[in-house]
Amino acid sequence: MASPVFGQNYEQIAKQIVNTSAGVKPGELVMITGGQHTLPLMEAVAVEVARAGGQPRMLVNTDKVAHATTVEIPESAIQTSKSNSWTLGADVLISLPSIDDPKAVSAGFTEERQAKFAQVAADGGINRKVDATKLRGVSVAYPSRSFAANEQLDYPSYEQMIWAGIGADYTAISTQAQQLKQRLATGKKVHITSPTGTDLTFQLAARPVFVDDGVVTAADQQEKMYLSRAAALPGGRVYVTCEETSGMGRLAASPSTWNAKPFKGFKADFKSGQMANAKADMGDEDFQKWLALRDASSMKIGYFSIGLNPAMKGQKDYTPSTAAGMVLVGIGGNELQGGQNKGATGANFPIANATVEVDGAVIVRNGQLVSPATAKAAPVSKKNRK
Repeated sequence: MASPVFGQNYEQIAKQIVNTSAGVKPGELVMITGGQHTLPLMEAVAVEVARAGGQPRMLVNTDKVAHATTVEIPESAIQTSKSNSWTLGADVLISLPSIDDPKAVSAGFTEERQAKFAQVAADGGINRKVDATKLRGVSVAYPSRSFAANEQLDYPSYEQMIWAGIGADYTAISTQAQQLKQRLATGKKVHITSPTGTDLTFQLAARPVFVDDGVVTAADQQEKMYLSRAAALPGGRVYVTCEETSGMGRLAASPSTWNAKPFKGFKADFKSGQMANAKADMGDEDFQKWLALRDASSMKIGYFSIGLNPAMKGQKDYTPSTAAGMVLVGIGGNELQGGQNKGATGANFPIANATVEVDGAVIVRNGQLVSPATAKAAPVSKKNRK
């Protein structure tokens, strides 16, 4: 399944999405969303939904329309999307990327407009509404040549990685995820360090721990929170919110992108959970504009995640959150993830080659996942953290 041939076999991928990951049943209404560039796979998914007895409905976007509805729409007309009602009324949502070229779509999309869109969405209460439904969802990645070009990635390697990640061994990923979930569910204090200077601690506060192992099981479908009823392909991630006032120390992020531009050398301090002294060596101008339009709730530590998918690999400044051993720290609103911060927006920062300790036990060492037996060993020394 991890071969390039798998990436071209949309019918086979659709069977995995519809039957294995989403578990579509006869009579269920299935919303399938995506962009014009994903139409071949959307069509295959819709056909497979029909074969499973479901009722497929497709919603297709284009980059030109996406640009118009974010950049060209009059500011006075920005409001909660009425299409949310379609999604909330469905049994299953299967979503593919709606945008092919993020850089082109976001051209002219000012920080002020972004902030307004985010606030309108938060005021609409979509997080509370989706939790109150029985909706379950599967989000599916799709390799884009424009995205690869913007990220300066070798397209054939990137494309093969995406299909390999979708076709990964999710049974093994699920086993590892459940072991980490148990440790995080009972843990209290997390300590993250990295060779680039991260030295950050925070408390877990017995929050819900979410597992994305590529499949929404029958048990998952009964969960109250939407994120427990959702999966991603490529999947492979465990994540949990932090006690919002507990973050202390220093965060040094790995290179990534901000507004589809290089974002490097980012560092920030945390005190009582609040981010301060945030600055990047490259891409700082756009980040500071974003920062200036956000309130204090957007600057609070929110959650962290650990990637579990061995097929996903970082390339240059591309740091997929599902890559095995990749650590992500998020700030801002975390209500959907079971947190107490109802802020309208937030951001997340990757930390490659990180070491993660939970109550002194190492669960990630230098970017490598640690087995449960090894995790019981003594924590790494300060010398090894450098």
